[in-house]
Parts: sequence; C-alpha cells; structure tokens
Amino acid sequence: MRLSRLSIPQLLLSAMIAAQPLAASAKVELLQTPALQSSRAAQGVITNLYPLDAGYLLTGERGLLLQWQSDGQWQQLDSPVSVGLTSVATLAGGSAVAVGHDAAILHRVRDGAWQKVFDGYDLTRLQIAALESRRDQLQQQIDNPEEDADIDELGYQLEELEFALEDTQAELESGPNKPLLDVVAASDQRLFATGAYGTLLRSDNGGESWQLASAGLDNPNRFHLNAITRGADGSLYIVGESGTGFVSRDNGDSWAAMELPYDGSLFGIVSQAGSRNLVAFGLQGHVLVSRDDGNSWQHHQLDAGASLLGGTIDDRGRVVLVGHGGLVASFSIAQPDDITVRKHPSGAAFSAVAVEGEQLILAGQFGVTAWNMN
Repeated sequence: MRLSRLSIPQLLLSAMIAAQPLAASAKVELLQTPALQSSRAAQGVITNLYPLDAGYLLTGERGLLLQWQSDGQWQQLDSPVSVGLTSVATLAGGSAVAVGHDAAILHRVRDGAWQKVFDGYDLTRLQIAALESRRDQLQQQIDNPEEDADIDELGYQLEELEFALEDTQAELESGPNKPLLDVVAASDQRLFATGAYGTLLRSDNGGESWQLASAGLDNPNRFHLNAITRGADGSLYIVGESGTGFVSRDNGDSWAAMELPYDGSLFGIVSQAGSRNLVAFGLQGHVLVSRDDGNSWQHHQLDAGASLLGGTIDDRGRVVLVGHGGLVASFSIAQPDDITVRKHPSGAAFSAVAVEGEQLILAGQFGVTAWNMN
C-alpha cells in the first residue's frame, strides 16, 4: 500500500484529522459512532463548504457537519460518523451527499437525518468483485487463446491481478483506508465521488446507493483523484496526482484523459457559472487556467510557492484561491498573469473559500471566518 502518498491531497490540513485512532477496531468504531456535539465546532478543522440559500453547508474533522451563516450564527448538524468528512454536494429538493475518510458516504433527504449509506468495507467488496471478474476474463483468454495472443504477457497480468486481489481481500480484515476526497452532482440523480488510489464511484439514484466506476478511467497507476467539478455545459472534470486529469462530455458515461501542462499534483478544480472557464490548482502554487472547456490550458505559478487547496470563481470571473500559510491569491480570469497574493493574519492552512461581495468566507485549519478582501 502506498499510504505515504496521502500526505499530499487537500485533506491535509489533516495532520489534525489524522490524529484520529488508526487501529482497525477504532476505524470500525468511528464509522459507527455519531460525531460529538461541540460548542466550538465552528473552530474545528473545516475541509469544505457549499453555498446554501442562506449561508453554507460545511464538512470537517471527526464527522463535522455545520450550517454556517456568520461567526455568531451557525448550527452543528447530527452526523452518524466520526471520521473526517471532506466534501458535500446538494441536490434539487434539499437532498445532500457528504463524503469522507474510510470511504464514508452520508445521504440526507430534505429535512431528514443524515444516514451512512456506504463505507470502505462496501468499497473493498466492490473492488474485490471487479478484480475477480477481471481475473476470470484473463484466465479464459489463457485457456482459450486467440491466434496472436501473448500467453506470457497474459500470465504476467494474471499474476499481478492475483497479488492485487490478495491485498484487497486483506483490507476486509485490516479495515478501510481509502478516503473519498470530493463529490459532485452531475444531475439530480447522478453523482460521482473521487478519492485515493484512483477511486471513482457513481450513483444513479441521488446518492442512495453507489457502484464502482474506476474502470472507466485510463489510470493504471491508480493516481489519487483529488477533485471533481461540473462545467457550465454539463461536462465533468477530474484532476489529481501527477498531473492526472479526465473529462467527460456525456454525463460520466465515458471519460477521456485531459492534456495538462503540469505533471505535479493538482488538489482542486473549479468552474465559472455560465461560461467556459475553468481553473485547476495544486502543489507549490501551480495554477492552470482554461477558457475553452478544458481543451487548452495556460500554466502559471505563484511566487509564494505555497500549495493551493481550495478555490472559487465568482460570476464576474474573479478567481480566489487559498492554501497553506494563510495564502489568499486572487486574479481576473481574463488576466491570469496579474495575480494578487495576500496572507491572512492567522497563517492558517485554508481548504475552501467563498466570495460574498468584497468579503471572503475562509474555511480551514482553525474553522471558518469572514475576511474583507480590501
């Protein structure tokens, strides 16, 4: 297992979240134990935010779910798990889905309670079934070879698959270890969740049940899939480790690799409503800008060099990106070379940001707060 690679994705604010117990027995307990209510929940580690009609829905460490309107007006919601939650998506009618550590997926029907509908054990079983199916296909190709078949190569592939199957079966005993890092609604019924080790999950019933969709990506190295977004035209975009990028123009039925001008890790991608504009960002201040639905990209790097973990584009084309060390970078999508960089006085690592006029809503290491851009 390449667990050390998990020190990079956007969770990683997570020195704090990772303070949770790691033993397999503790993991089971965290997936089954409701999050503790706290009067200081809004000062905990916040990983992401999603705008609501009034305020924001926030995810965070140890199962935190919050509805936040201001520093003095927020409510902690009941959460059925105590693992870190990383992202949230809302659907028409008030339903919502949240994802997080140990492949936890929570679902809420309008005005109802949050319920866990999926976790890392479900993911492992899906992966075992997919590996067993592929193993059986390879064995049939070896037993009934075509005229030009390379039996030695097929045998090598089968051996590698058997090792992968053994490792995956062992996870049922050791416990879940693959975080989900982002989730997006492609439509009112179809959602996609991305995560570590090339994990892509799909729901076709509004988040009530999930199936493995990783095989649809050309990702043989199982690079982490750190973020997913939906463009104004309905296209779906995934970015991740080692310059990995994918796009779907058919609502996730098929995926193609994106040619990106940077081969390092990208932790986020955002789109502008009603436009063809996209911005991806990540390690050491690298920023990629597309103004044509991801068909071509401009590459920029902040002088500050700090990693960028979250961002947004407002309806005027103003981009705001946030990251380590209190970094707040802003620029116009029309002038990506003219980037203004500021540091929040807290020096916190920020994982998400929203724009309200001239005010920023910043979420991260020390909770959520408002900050004037001027």
